[in-house]
Amino acid sequence: MPHSHHRGRLPYIERDESWMYFNKRILFEAARTDLPLLERFNYLGIYSNNLDEFFRVRVASLRRIVGSLEPIPTHERRKAKETLRTIIRLNHEYSALFDRTFADLLQSLNEAHIHIINEQELTTDQEDEVLSFFMDKINGITNPIFINSPTFRPEQHLKESLYLVVVLWHEQGEEELAHDVALLEVPTKELGRFLRLRDKDGESYLMFLDDVLRYCLPYIFIGREYAQYEAYTFKFTKDAEFELEQDLRSSVIEMVSRGVKRRGRGEAVRVVYDEALSPEILRRLSDMAELNYRDMRIGGGRYHNMRDLMTLPDCGRPGLRFPKQEPLQMDEFHYAQSIISQVLRRDRCIHFPYYSFDHFLRLLQEAAISEDVTEIRISLYRVAQNSKVVKALMTAAQNGKRVTAVVELLARFDEQSNISWGKKMQDSGINVVLGHEKLKVHSKLVYIGTKRGDIACIGSGNLHEGTARLYTDLMLMTAHKGIVRDVAQVFDFIERPFINTHFHHLLVAPNDMRQPLYQMINKEIRLARAGKDAFIRLKLNHVVDEKMVAKLYEACTAGVRVELCLRGNCSLIPGVPGYSEGLFINAIISRYLEHSRIYIFGNDGEPKYYIGSTDWMTRNLDRRIEVMTPVYDPDIQRELDFVISAGLRDTEQGYYTNGEEVRPRREDIDDKTELFNSQQTLYQYYVAKKKEENHG
Repeated sequence: MPHSHHRGRLPYIERDESWMYFNKRILFEAARTDLPLLERFNYLGIYSNNLDEFFRVRVASLRRIVGSLEPIPTHERRKAKETLRTIIRLNHEYSALFDRTFADLLQSLNEAHIHIINEQELTTDQEDEVLSFFMDKINGITNPIFINSPTFRPEQHLKESLYLVVVLWHEQGEEELAHDVALLEVPTKELGRFLRLRDKDGESYLMFLDDVLRYCLPYIFIGREYAQYEAYTFKFTKDAEFELEQDLRSSVIEMVSRGVKRRGRGEAVRVVYDEALSPEILRRLSDMAELNYRDMRIGGGRYHNMRDLMTLPDCGRPGLRFPKQEPLQMDEFHYAQSIISQVLRRDRCIHFPYYSFDHFLRLLQEAAISEDVTEIRISLYRVAQNSKVVKALMTAAQNGKRVTAVVELLARFDEQSNISWGKKMQDSGINVVLGHEKLKVHSKLVYIGTKRGDIACIGSGNLHEGTARLYTDLMLMTAHKGIVRDVAQVFDFIERPFINTHFHHLLVAPNDMRQPLYQMINKEIRLARAGKDAFIRLKLNHVVDEKMVAKLYEACTAGVRVELCLRGNCSLIPGVPGYSEGLFINAIISRYLEHSRIYIFGNDGEPKYYIGSTDWMTRNLDRRIEVMTPVYDPDIQRELDFVISAGLRDTEQGYYTNGEEVRPRREDIDDKTELFNSQQTLYQYYVAKKKEENHG
């Protein structure tokens, strides 16, 4: 049986440990030879980006528990220590797999006539090209900081960025301690990570920006006569959590702004560096960053910050990415007709990115100018950079509608963007309500009040044009009076979290979600014990809440058919005798990031269907405002069945979730059986549905 902690004998995988297995599934996708080459590089970039965030947030908080001077229960501290040890071991193992995969991919890239070359491999023409790029673009953007200068302050000068550590020799054969050492930030934000050089004889050439800088060191250090230069990459990952200061004089906005600024000065939790760097200089850098024994020093190859592989250019060569799949237009939403009128007639459910996010934007744009619309209320968790959603809301306010926007200031890493949008919205006359600092607003809701009847949208994902092209999400648009009334009440509750509210249709965390979920699971347990057909089918991102895990095990042992489609963290272990023999879990890593959440309970032959924003994690159920909505329309119910069944059947992108033993299902399919890909199937299903409607 896989490694797990037994709480009172309950088979349970720690959340952070299970996250490592999830990220390994992404690494496995990068190693697949049957995927387009740049998509494999993309998976390596995603793996690396995920790992950065994991260290900034989760590893940082485990370290805080281990190192805290506060009185923390012994078992909590011991658990954090064990989890950290496991993470360090797995990270070491996975890093080696990452490096092997990267080396293989570079080889395949050469075979595809794209060459990543370094500063020592340049032809004379390419040297000229690099030099003119330096003069035009780099010169003055990045400047060296000498670490042996008496005014050097690491906490002020070091950002969470990629650096070259430049070791400078005054003369050949000089003692190591006599070298100057300077840090040079690699300006990827301004210039991107790759420089594309001119093609030659049908071959394309790219350079990492780090190598461009290496070539240009003599020009960067002009006027200081050094005999030799060596440059090594070096990168900090810092603790991303900031404590909100409880200061009655400052508004939440100011507190979050200050916290975001402090985050840049957070403690270093990890250093990745080029293994060729001398131990003496590594020690100096570690001392500067105040790294102690609990911190992670991870030696690696010449290149770091591999999330930039997501931006590797295709150099105009076809076939290196997935073929384009344009989001479809829903034909029943006729462009010439009012969307509000159509939703007032019957419920609609939009499945992004199979269908275009444009449908939702058009609804908002119509609401912004319609004479019938009196009020719009919306919750915004993450906002796109150039958000059309916000522009429509500002238009509505300027046209005299009452507009309320709940802006979640604590949407991690998007705080700054959300704050600046919040200010712009206030200026245009929108009533901006800031999420409560103790209660993150994670639900995705819109309420539109009209003179002909009110409508609501309840989604599983952010109202964000960018992610709507990459994440699978569902949005219910409905005029069901009970649901719409409940949505309006959720907004009342957000504005005044102390009012006593009761919801008749929606399940709303933190007040009114756990108990109704337990009741529905208990009903399935009773049905199974009475010998009736009982089932629970869930499509979620994460299941780690211990009580929910225990409840699902209880359902399995009672004979309830429990089937889960997951993407991320999974604390459940299928197939454990006496706990989870009947449990089926399929974890999908695919072209789109699986993000939609569907919950179906058998309910004695009259299944109950829900969609919403909630994963089964303690924070979502107990410490956030989350919403699950029932789905009453039989056509939409059939579609939800189809979506979840396709996910459970996926053998091409599905993985087993037996703890440390990360394994793709495709390994077990013989050559004669065709692999099943749920996302391809769904896209084809929607294309066929569209054709049928056109001919109908």
